[in-house]
Amino acid sequence: MKQDLLVRGHRRTSVLLTVSELQDIRAWQRTFEGAYWRTALAAFSTGLLILKVFTHEFYKIGITFFIFGGAMLAISVWRRRTAGDVFDPSIPFKTSGNWVLLTTIITMVTYLVFFFEIYRISKE
Repeated sequence: MKQDLLVRGHRRTSVLLTVSELQDIRAWQRTFEGAYWRTALAAFSTGLLILKVFTHEFYKIGITFFIFGGAMLAISVWRRRTAGDVFDPSIPFKTSGNWVLLTTIITMVTYLVFFFEIYRISKE
């Protein structure tokens, strides 16, 4: 059996976790599968609303929402896959500062695109 499939010497699917470890797993799931997915879903919904309701001048803003939602979805999946085994004591704890920085940069670029597009529309 591969070593990376084990948690404290047991298979991942049959390991017995403590109550505090189960709470940690639930908290991570709320972050990985909750917050990022909700943000992506909200961006997709807003983009679809803009594309359906507004005229063609606003299409670039709607598409920007779709791109932002896709980026949040990609970050969620990427972060989930690289999270590793958090209960392995041989792996040191690492903060999520790089993920926060990446999310901040993508959000700031998205807002800059929004401001530019709104400014461009107001000049026409």
